[in-house]
Amino acid sequence: MATILLLALTVTLFASIFAFVTAFPSPPPQNNNQFQASLVITTNTTYVSGIRITHLAGPQVPGNGVIYLKSANQPTSPEFQKTYQVSGGLSGASTWNLGQTWALNFPLTQMPLARGNITIYVVSQAQLLFSVILPGTTLSAPPTIVATSIYPTAPIVGQAITVNATVSGSYRPNSVYVNLASVQGGPATAQIMTLNSNGQWTYTLSAGLTTTTGTFYGFVNATGNNGQATVGPVLITITTSGASNGPFSVGVVLVPSPPNTGSTESVQAVVTYSGVLSPAQALNVSFTAISNPYVSGNRWTGWAPTGATVSGGSSVTVVSKTTWTVPSNPATGTSFIVYANATVATVGTVPGTMTFTPAYVTLSASSGLIGSSVTATGSSFGPVTPVSFTVGGVLATITACSSDTSFTASSVVTTATGAFVCTVRIAANTPATAVTMIATDSATGQNDTSAFAVSDWTISPSPASGIVGTSVTLTGTLFAGSAAITVSYSGVSLTPTICSSGTFLGSTITATAAGGFVCVVLVPNSAAAGAGTFSATSAAWGTTATTSFSVTAWSISLNPATGVHTSNLWFNMTGTGFLASSLVVFYYSSGTAVTLISCTSGTLTGSTVTATAAGGFVCMFKIASGGSAGAVQFVASDVTSGQSATATYTRS
Repeated sequence: MATILLLALTVTLFASIFAFVTAFPSPPPQNNNQFQASLVITTNTTYVSGIRITHLAGPQVPGNGVIYLKSANQPTSPEFQKTYQVSGGLSGASTWNLGQTWALNFPLTQMPLARGNITIYVVSQAQLLFSVILPGTTLSAPPTIVATSIYPTAPIVGQAITVNATVSGSYRPNSVYVNLASVQGGPATAQIMTLNSNGQWTYTLSAGLTTTTGTFYGFVNATGNNGQATVGPVLITITTSGASNGPFSVGVVLVPSPPNTGSTESVQAVVTYSGVLSPAQALNVSFTAISNPYVSGNRWTGWAPTGATVSGGSSVTVVSKTTWTVPSNPATGTSFIVYANATVATVGTVPGTMTFTPAYVTLSASSGLIGSSVTATGSSFGPVTPVSFTVGGVLATITACSSDTSFTASSVVTTATGAFVCTVRIAANTPATAVTMIATDSATGQNDTSAFAVSDWTISPSPASGIVGTSVTLTGTLFAGSAAITVSYSGVSLTPTICSSGTFLGSTITATAAGGFVCVVLVPNSAAAGAGTFSATSAAWGTTATTSFSVTAWSISLNPATGVHTSNLWFNMTGTGFLASSLVVFYYSSGTAVTLISCTSGTLTGSTVTATAAGGFVCMFKIASGGSAGAVQFVASDVTSGQSATATYTRS
């Protein structure tokens, strides 16, 4: 009978539990929409002219959905106070379907400035479908509230309370406030803080104001130069008896922050003793930094300068005598632990630590041409933050990223874990001397470098010297694939006569897909004798390759070179280095023509000589007796190019 009764009670109990569980409300459906958003920047990079959001995946969005825009730097501007309807940006469509782009064009008089972040929210049926922070053209990292404290650390009711705050980064000096509205008897509005001689911001709540015991939260806030705000909490516990000797604590701070591999850091300890030490006691601090996992050599030690003291009731910042340089390019994922051990003889030793993982970027290749692409993989950057890439100081172009990240041509927005995988193209005007790629988070300053050498474009001539008019074969390598190239000699533009690799139209050569060409050009008639330079330039890629070439000088010589002016003189004039088969005329430097008698090399026709195929001639002429003694100069001039050579004979 007891068993039956127990079974009946069990069945009844489980039935009650089942009825209770089935009464739970069903969980709301989860969002699986995916979008990609971008800013439309004006050509002068000053304003945002519009916003584009493309629906990539998930169910259609009703037209009564809404889109909110918020600006970090211009929160009160009219365009960020509106609610935008989904249907208003779909060119008449009533629902937002896959592949459709929602477009917003700001009026000309209401275009927001392009600096700073713009955050986009897509909301439908009380559910947030999508949000993203899009970086503007210039970003400024918000300041950081490094530490806050109060003195005394455990105040009693009615006692004066001083709030201390350490702020780092770039911020407006008159923007540091403390809000103590939650403290019973505290001011109802935020109060501006003042900077003391120790570099701390302070505010004192006067004695007699607090009325109630308990634990309350206050807040310190500071505003960056571009309107970006940061907040740090202040914990205030008010008692009836206070505390006689509070704890000894140490915080570790690195400046600048965030630290990057290869950066030089000032290592600092923020030491707080909440009791009272009278007189002040000597404070000794030692520092250590190691990598995790530990690698031999990745260890640093430092010490604080002598003379530091602590008296209690407030924070003391102690800076190591020596700076620490974060090791360059440790293994990806390596973190660092920084220790500070603070010692007061009458109190003891207390440790403080901080751990950070610097940003990392690795590349699929360590070198490449201008115009080539490389895969960049990043980790440990800030979550959902913009990262850009530069090579040799020139911004590289992002052409694709993994599906979990959004990007523009100039930056990628990292995932929630601070990662990315993107294809990056080496941009025009990148110097061939570049040896590294830098990935930089412009919002926080995090960055890392990876070796990437830009291959230099080259051309070579064959032959490496010759007379004016010589055919020279120029071979170009390592140019951007299918780049448009123009060739010149010492500033004179040249048109190819033929290309055996690559093509040409007029004076423009189009390189092969591999970035090469082999074309024949002629040394121009205007080329001066001696050293000159062939140049191959791609205006679109901002790069020029050069090579040296030597032009053989034209020359004439006389035999004999001297004579008596009272006798008839017969001369042989020998010319070399002229254009092949060129027409040559002869005259005195005074301009009077020289009459030739015959030529043993070259062809005499009237008053001109046709040079041989090798560009030479040997001709005879006569100077009648008479005239005066002295130097006489002869000139041989090419009829086509106008270039000439001279020789002098002397009459005694």
